[in-house]
Amino acid sequence: MFKAAATGHAARAGVYAALLARAGMQGPHLPFEGKAGWCANVARERFSMSAFGGHGTPFKILETLIKNRPALGIAISSILAAEKLAPLRNIDDIKKVHVEVHQYAKEVGGTGDHRWHPDTREGADHSIPYVTAAALMGGTVNLRTYDDAHLRSPRLRALMQKISVTENTEFTKAFNQEPQQHRARITLVTESHGTLTADSGGDEDDMSAAMSDAHIEE
Repeated sequence: MFKAAATGHAARAGVYAALLARAGMQGPHLPFEGKAGWCANVARERFSMSAFGGHGTPFKILETLIKNRPALGIAISSILAAEKLAPLRNIDDIKKVHVEVHQYAKEVGGTGDHRWHPDTREGADHSIPYVTAAALMGGTVNLRTYDDAHLRSPRLRALMQKISVTENTEFTKAFNQEPQQHRARITLVTESHGTLTADSGGDEDDMSAAMSDAHIEE
């Protein structure tokens, strides 16, 4: 449960430490800079404040990725693609769902039988089949997507079994380049309307794209 709070806790602790330092408080330096400390034995280099940014060095906050859906980061592009198809779908009309993602997303969120049979919230939000099926059924993914009604839904489970996840090598190249892109493509094969396809990534909704204040607030 603490996983969701860990980053905020670390940020709060960092701000608090900075406030104390500004007021003149000092902490123990030997665990970091002493003979048997972190710098000499782990980092193998002296501690430098330049790593925190400023004076021509970018601040790390500029490299921060902000999730725009509550799910595994590399599964969000699949959710965004599914949202584009959701208004066009009739769940009972779907025969197959093909999800194309980059290699890392395939390995982490679309490989192994457990990704098609999650039984916890933590397992579901790391499952590309689950979040894709949920987005197709509900139009998006939000915190309610992981409640018991959704986790135990026979219709959602049945739709998940129609989903396949494969690597798209072009998406892998886009993910490994600078700036990074989180791309996905979903293809629905339906009984009545043939094949429907939607892509996501490489645009303003890409998790790596620069965000305005308004976008972050949304």
